[in-house]
Amino acid sequence: MKDIANHIFDILENSVRAGATKIEILMKFTQGCFYCQITDNGAGIKVKEKEREVTDPFVTSRKERRVGLGLPLLKSTAEGTGGFLKIYNLEKRGCCLEFAINMIHIDAKPFGDLTRVILDALICWPETDLILWLDNGNNQREEIFNSKELKKILEIGDLKEKQIKDFIYQSLEEGFKKIGIDKQFGYL
Repeated sequence: MKDIANHIFDILENSVRAGATKIEILMKFTQGCFYCQITDNGAGIKVKEKEREVTDPFVTSRKERRVGLGLPLLKSTAEGTGGFLKIYNLEKRGCCLEFAINMIHIDAKPFGDLTRVILDALICWPETDLILWLDNGNNQREEIFNSKELKKILEIGDLKEKQIKDFIYQSLEEGFKKIGIDKQFGYL
């Protein structure tokens, strides 16, 4: 995958395939390090699987193809920059995936269009509640977007209308800029 945004979309797709109805994303960008945590309420990782197996390109739960490259490539990118990738089950139900990438490292991939990925996820999986949190680097989290709350306020079932998509896109862009992420330049 050519950028971080594609990796995040792949993780979101994995969550939806695992039956998640709620996905929370936390992003933080400080001192050149990008941190992302994605938590869902899906089926989680099967007990017999281990993180090592989940990030093995030849171990996949997909039936249509027997190779899964998304997580192995993300792990390689993260570790290649001095970062990490962690995946674990939550206590009750669901899974948490965390990764960090040193964006200053020569092998770091660009951010890509993170805003477009969040918007695409909303359109692809309208029944999934998606919440985006941004951390300004001082462990002060701000909820930037909550699809369930927005649907409730607007009294609609999906967010496909152009004006709504434009509003969401602009709001997300402003949020990412607050923590120093700019899709055109990578970071500010």
